[in-house]
Amino acid sequence: MTVRVDPAAAHEVATAYLATPTRRDPVVAAAYRQLATESDRLYERITRPDRPGRVRVAFTACQTPYADAGELIRSVRDHRLLEVVTVAAQPERRHPLLGGEAGGALDRFRAVHDVLGHARLQLGFDRDGEFATWRSQSRFHSPLARRALATELHGQHSVCWTTGETAEPKAFLLDPHLVRRSITASRQIPTDTKGPS
Repeated sequence: MTVRVDPAAAHEVATAYLATPTRRDPVVAAAYRQLATESDRLYERITRPDRPGRVRVAFTACQTPYADAGELIRSVRDHRLLEVVTVAAQPERRHPLLGGEAGGALDRFRAVHDVLGHARLQLGFDRDGEFATWRSQSRFHSPLARRALATELHGQHSVCWTTGETAEPKAFLLDPHLVRRSITASRQIPTDTKGPS
């Protein structure tokens, strides 16, 4: 099955993301701390040297280590290697709570997203691929961390695919009702449907 994001719901999420400033309150801070902690545990499990199927991660300043999602997927599948552009090489992408140092919390979070999302599910960087990877990745997180994850993945990607612009990194939590509506409005499409004969 392929998951299709609802364009109207994505537009609503993008509007909320763009209109909401970074919030420095205890719930937001706790959600991002939890997301970072859980992402680090996943990162350690993915990269642990004694683990069968281990993936080596290289943080790079090269802005385009892969031409497309297919190259990333093949690199992880065939060579057990993932290159992640470090946010340290992208000062405009530094996050208010997840930091910006090479190999730091945001870089590790992005590596987990690419391995557990794109490589494992073999999905692209398009609107539907990002939506499906977010939904799948959320199963690995606690409810509080999922709220930050929704903002980071669904919020930012909704801005990108709705406006054509990269979203400014922010720290806040999307309204849970808005996130639920977005999930409910999405559709599952069988992937091996045959066209009319």
